[in-house]
Amino acid sequence: MSQFHRLVLLVSLFSPIVAFAEDDVGAEVAQTSEINIPKTDQAIKVDGKLDEAFWQDATAVDFRYETQPGQNIKPGVRTTAYVIENGESLYVAIKAYDPNPEKIQASYKKRDEIYGEDIVGFKVDTFNDERKAYNFFVSPLGIQSDSIEDDVLKREDSSWDGIWSSAGQITDFGYVVEIEVPFKVLRFPNSKGAKTWGIDFVRFYPRDVNHRFAYSPNDRDLSCTLCQIGKAKGLNDIVSGNNIELTPYVAANKSEFRAPPAQTDWQGDGVDYDTGMDFRWGVTDNSVLNATVNPDFSQVETDEVQLDVNNRFSLFYSEKRPFFLDGAEYFSTRYNLLHTRNIADPDYGVKYTGKNDAHSYGVLVASDRTTSFIIPGAQSSSLYTLQDDNMQDVESDVAVARYSLDVGDNSQLGFLATNRSAGDYENTVLSIDGSQKLYDAGTLRYQIMHSDSKNTEDMQQRFGLAPKTTGRGFELNYSHRDKHWNWYLTHADFDDDFRTDLGFLAIVGNTKDVGGVGYRWYGDEGDFFYEYKVGGEYKERHLTSGQKYEEQKEVHFTVDGRLRSYFMVGAGTSDEYFADQWFYRDYQWFEGSLRPVGQLSVGFNVLSEDAIDFRHARLGKALRYGVYSNWQFNKHWYIGADINKTDFDIGSEALFDATIFNLETNYHFDDKSYLRLIVRYKDVEYNTELYSNPEQVSEDTRVSRQLLYTYKWNPRTAFYFGVSDNGFENDTVNEFERTGKSIFTKFSYAFQL
Repeated sequence: MSQFHRLVLLVSLFSPIVAFAEDDVGAEVAQTSEINIPKTDQAIKVDGKLDEAFWQDATAVDFRYETQPGQNIKPGVRTTAYVIENGESLYVAIKAYDPNPEKIQASYKKRDEIYGEDIVGFKVDTFNDERKAYNFFVSPLGIQSDSIEDDVLKREDSSWDGIWSSAGQITDFGYVVEIEVPFKVLRFPNSKGAKTWGIDFVRFYPRDVNHRFAYSPNDRDLSCTLCQIGKAKGLNDIVSGNNIELTPYVAANKSEFRAPPAQTDWQGDGVDYDTGMDFRWGVTDNSVLNATVNPDFSQVETDEVQLDVNNRFSLFYSEKRPFFLDGAEYFSTRYNLLHTRNIADPDYGVKYTGKNDAHSYGVLVASDRTTSFIIPGAQSSSLYTLQDDNMQDVESDVAVARYSLDVGDNSQLGFLATNRSAGDYENTVLSIDGSQKLYDAGTLRYQIMHSDSKNTEDMQQRFGLAPKTTGRGFELNYSHRDKHWNWYLTHADFDDDFRTDLGFLAIVGNTKDVGGVGYRWYGDEGDFFYEYKVGGEYKERHLTSGQKYEEQKEVHFTVDGRLRSYFMVGAGTSDEYFADQWFYRDYQWFEGSLRPVGQLSVGFNVLSEDAIDFRHARLGKALRYGVYSNWQFNKHWYIGADINKTDFDIGSEALFDATIFNLETNYHFDDKSYLRLIVRYKDVEYNTELYSNPEQVSEDTRVSRQLLYTYKWNPRTAFYFGVSDNGFENDTVNEFERTGKSIFTKFSYAFQL
């Protein structure tokens, strides 16, 4: 055989793959809002090469629109997705073309932190109810990001982590990603035959602005998003399989502590070993049973420092533990009546969540070794921990139940009950909530709540509570949002004794009326700024006695533009009744951010205000300002830092000056392993002459540091090794003193059966 004939034969053998890679020949292209998902009996090797033969039979989906900042215009670059399934997994491949591949922004990052770089993916509404959707996105290097989108509450929860596979490759024409999502990761109707899911394919193309390209158009005159995405048909007889997942962990920690100047010797009990397990079982295609024994995540995730000086209300910290995150959206209401971070140290927990047709439900029970909750008020709140006569933490039982019903188009009615009890203490909350779509751009939302509480003698003495208290609260909200206009009206009313000990609600004992209006318009093509917004808000609060104690008015102006820039300026007045007197406050703020070059983003915020010194009930002046920067130095190394300062003056003298600094830097060796350094710093200088407390220190500095190595095979199979320490300096010591140090390791492995 001649060399020419050998060449012809070679080309003919590989022509399907070559044609697919260059011209997408052979794949059926979807031209409507309905996509047929074909079936294959082949498996996939997720490597980003698209060399499996079945891709020739996949349905091709072109990204037809730019929806941001352009409004349903033709995209500036081409993107095509390919979709097919094999009964066990959904396969998606996406080819993202780029005329300048050298400008593609991609780096090794932690999961869920790729937004702002080039990413592609899809969202899928598996129940086709236009209320919730799974989002799956991938960077050109295969780094994943996933979330659950709630179109009723207008929230997106990126803390959800599914176990799925992805890979990406940068090519000479752009980049390619390959995705496999096992059906056992998803929840969908437990029915035989063909199914219809909502689906959309999305690409973010960050250059001078961050363009959003999609398969489905987005009408800004509609208040819903998922009601506008396309429909995927097919998926015949797919099942989630056994879907049993066991994730045991083992951990070892050696911690030592001391309390200078009284205690200068290090104290500790040696190495502390710990173990626990998370269990997840997909009982049916649309319901999941979770259980956990002794969950622990405290040594791995760290909270950013927040300023707690001159702050009357409790600070909020988000949940990070996998057991509580899985299915958390089933318990969501407009008010945060279940903040699982309040379940601080559980012995065990069991949770069952699911959806049948229009009915969603969830049940959670747990036993918590620590019982801490917020005692709320109209003008302040306190964090309380239940303890026995020996000052030991008291264990409590936790129970939660949630039911919601889908009503009509994009409307919902729900019920939630929570209970926490221990001995002569108990708190029960009952709630009814709903969302009613009135017209395309208008929605009515409401929530009615009732609480019953039994209070211990210590709670009665410390907070002036009766042995038994009951309270009620409700909120009614109407909102309108279209292409240009948005407005809203809210009325909320809470009794003095309403309390949600499993939730996060710091302010009660008041009524609140809020009204706001905004208008947006758009720049012309080629303008530096492409979107402008102006708005205003009026808010008024009254105590349950009828006494008005707050009246606030503000206006603001916002622009979005090139260099991915954002700027906002605003001003307002706030009249506040506190400690039997009125304080009249003015405030102004200015904030913004932009990306001047490549992977460097910078931002700032400035707030100048008349501020109340709540400890001494007097008016002062506060200047709060800060800057932050996020820099992806190269494909492997990231550094992010923010510094915020507060200068609080009484007359011509400083009351306190505070500085907060947070630093995080990561070096990613590849897509699975990285080394992370975190530094948290807080320093407050006090003018003791202006404080009534004779023991007030003149300066207080707090520092904590953590160095952590992580290797993650997937969200729940991981190895950690780290060291951390913390310390302080104030008037009681002569120099900076370390007060704690630890070395720790943890290994968890997800067995999928």
